[in-house]
Amino acid sequence: MADGLRNAGKRLPNDWRSGELLARFTASARAIHHGFMRSFGPLGWTDHKFIVMVVLSALDPAPSTPSQLAPYAAITRASMSDVIEDLRRKGWIVRSRNSQGDRRTVWVTLTPKGREAIAKAASLYLRMAGQIVHQLPSDDIAAFERICERLRFAGEALAPQTAQP
Repeated sequence: MADGLRNAGKRLPNDWRSGELLARFTASARAIHHGFMRSFGPLGWTDHKFIVMVVLSALDPAPSTPSQLAPYAAITRASMSDVIEDLRRKGWIVRSRNSQGDRRTVWVTLTPKGREAIAKAASLYLRMAGQIVHQLPSDDIAAFERICERLRFAGEALAPQTAQP
């Protein structure tokens, strides 16, 4: 990756190393994600389904609306409809209309089958996360937490940019 960045053109910023470091971080995150999905995918899970089910589990037994869940999964309300429908078909959630107010409001709640599914998935997730994190020296874990938090804030603060011709 470094050679590609260095050789990308004469107008390359002097600080190509930060690009290389971020590319390595992104590649590491992608490798971890793919590793998780090799275990979760065959079980019918996607990132979005997992996040929605974790949030519903945290709120349980209180219901939630799809528009309340969408920001957690970082998807649009339209995409959330597809996620909700798939979870409903699996029998993991139920949808119901608001009977005491705006009838357009749809409530989403976990079913017993959904509680069991997310409990198993969360257990698998934590076991796999432990395998990864326990490989880090204990001194590095606190530093890693700080770095992740700073990168998240920096990523959220990025303004849209375009490549210069």
